[in-house]
Amino acid sequence: MRSEDLYKDLEFLKKFFAPYTKRVYIVGGAVRDEILGKTPKEFDLEVYDIKPLEFDKLMQKLGAKGVGKSFFVYKWKNFDIALPRIEIKTSPGHRGFEVNLIQNEKEASSRRDFTMNALMKNIFSGKILDFWGGIEDIKNKTIRHINDEKFKEDSLRVLRAMQFAARLKFKVAFETVKLCQEIELNDLSKERIYGEFEKMFNSKFLYYGFYYFIILKIAKKLFNLDFSKKEFFHLAKIYKSNPLEGYFLYHLLYYKHLNNKFIIKQLNPPNKLKREIKIKKCPKTVTNRFLYALALKYPLNTFSILNFNCCEKWLKKENLWNKKYKPKNINPDNPRFSILNEIRSYDKIIIKKG
Repeated sequence: MRSEDLYKDLEFLKKFFAPYTKRVYIVGGAVRDEILGKTPKEFDLEVYDIKPLEFDKLMQKLGAKGVGKSFFVYKWKNFDIALPRIEIKTSPGHRGFEVNLIQNEKEASSRRDFTMNALMKNIFSGKILDFWGGIEDIKNKTIRHINDEKFKEDSLRVLRAMQFAARLKFKVAFETVKLCQEIELNDLSKERIYGEFEKMFNSKFLYYGFYYFIILKIAKKLFNLDFSKKEFFHLAKIYKSNPLEGYFLYHLLYYKHLNNKFIIKQLNPPNKLKREIKIKKCPKTVTNRFLYALALKYPLNTFSILNFNCCEKWLKKENLWNKKYKPKNINPDNPRFSILNEIRSYDKIIIKKG
């Protein structure tokens, strides 16, 4: 959605809510992004001074769709619109919360994970409410939790600290690191875990995420992995670039000699990522025969990119970048043998020397 359309819709909502309340706030990441000079793609709105039944009627009038009645949340275009709430932990898991409506902005903001995400901007006055020092933390590029007990109520926040570090190139405050290290992650579903890893995999500063993957003990708790300083610096150097979603897991798997089935079991990633992390690692010395044989299974563009653009020019020249290798003559009585013989018939050429 274009930013001008988003702000045009916001102007419409100002007029829509004006007869009922003057306390409607943009909350969460959109305020943070605005301070960082980024254009938000969507807005979360919190609406005060309206009772639930009246709010439901207004949302029906607006044409918004409810997405969880007990949470008073509605979706309209690129907006999530909700009544202010506080959540009280009542049982294990991310659904084990009692939800209550409140009308105090500071109390409502206290349920957020980090100070940078607890900012509130009034859509009518433009005034930003900052109860927890979020603006200062954004200026200092720091991820800091708000409240120890509330933070511990949802262990997913440990992974959120990791992915925010990777996306924003922010450091995690010392006290937040210490708290994250204490929180177990065994109550999280694979879907929720992968959701946060996916954000990190697509981040610009993957090596920041890798650092906190280790420091917050996510690597140890989820994959039973430890890293020496040498291993950290080697992989951190690799993670300075991030060309594909599977890049992080691919190099982690091969460097630590992990079974990809174990990683797949722990994360349950989508099929595209499963295919990427199963791609063969590039050997030190690469021949044309090796590449022809590998290209029987799949085009080699992803293989090349994952392996630092290995043999890119040759693969494009031989038309193996976007297409699989198609043998010229296949004996139907013994196809495998005939294909291997065809590949072996080519003069052996070293494309990359280790």
